[in-house]
Amino acid sequence: MCNREGFKSKDSKETGDPLKKRRKQTNTRCGCDAHIFVRLCGDNTYKIDSCVEHHVHGLVSRDKRHLIRSNRRVSERAKNTLYTCHKASIGTSQAYRLLQVSGGGIPNVGCSKRDLQNYYHALRYKIRDAYAHMFVAQLARKQEVNSAFFYDFEVNDEGKLVRVFWTDATSRKNYSHFGDVISFDSTYTTNRYNMIFAPFTGVNHHLQSVFFAAAFLSNEKDESYIWLFETFLRAMGGVAPTLIITDEATSIKNGIGKVFPTTIHRLCMWHIMEKVPEKVGPVVREDSQFWTRLNSCVWGSETSTEFELQWNSIIIDFGLEENEWLTKRFSIRDTWIPAYFMDISLASILRTTSRSESANSFFNRFIH
Repeated sequence: MCNREGFKSKDSKETGDPLKKRRKQTNTRCGCDAHIFVRLCGDNTYKIDSCVEHHVHGLVSRDKRHLIRSNRRVSERAKNTLYTCHKASIGTSQAYRLLQVSGGGIPNVGCSKRDLQNYYHALRYKIRDAYAHMFVAQLARKQEVNSAFFYDFEVNDEGKLVRVFWTDATSRKNYSHFGDVISFDSTYTTNRYNMIFAPFTGVNHHLQSVFFAAAFLSNEKDESYIWLFETFLRAMGGVAPTLIITDEATSIKNGIGKVFPTTIHRLCMWHIMEKVPEKVGPVVREDSQFWTRLNSCVWGSETSTEFELQWNSIIIDFGLEENEWLTKRFSIRDTWIPAYFMDISLASILRTTSRSESANSFFNRFIH
């Protein structure tokens, strides 16, 4: 194919939407005069005004013809395969490989991988506002089938879905039996919509994880968690949990303090211990004796006095007196060290939000 000087691409600024982002395209002009000009006559017939068949360059070889832009299109087969793959959380690149294998090679796909990616990107742009409507409509249909299904949502001034909460009849029943201690985690973010997935998880009498409710949040501000906890409380008949375990986030703490004032709030030990290596420096971090003593202090202390003695001894022995982060963790020790709440039921092994992390791994198969 050739592109004569003087012709403008259809993507030029004169024909495009000024608000639409344009993709830069490189056109190679070789000065070829091959062309055909056709004119529409008054009697609705066409007349060839000019035709030059001779090319001054080599034509595309037979094995490269499928790469010519005019020969590429996303077929219905490719669209259906792409849609099916995305339902199974398989990306566009893998969908293209499937088309390539099932079709017997790239020439039989009918388009390039970039064409397929551009098609999916354009499709998502067209129906970007429909996803939220479809999701809320699905929740509404579930409530029509079973009145015990509960959901609520909020949109912002621009009509964008910013918060949504749901729980079904089984989850609400589970909460009535096992809702004394719950694990709440909001550290998981979906890739596609950048909304935070926040599950409420508990443990039943068989020490199995049970699901109480879940939500999608567009941000982690105080008002988001206040709305979420108020909605959760409304869904569960006004019964607040006895104890809730979360990660160390100020906005979550503020939301719990406002909505669940009588609920005991404890912090996830695992999240705090995961931060220790970056807070103590390389010298202490590589000392195996430090970790042996710290783990014994944090996980093995049976009384508050025992913990404080071991902690102070570690701080002095390893020269960590000026470490502000460790000083802060010690000041809130009653919120994450088990020795300070031995009298509180933690549903056996529910000391961390690992139950919620496990729920995230499960739901990732469906909300990727």
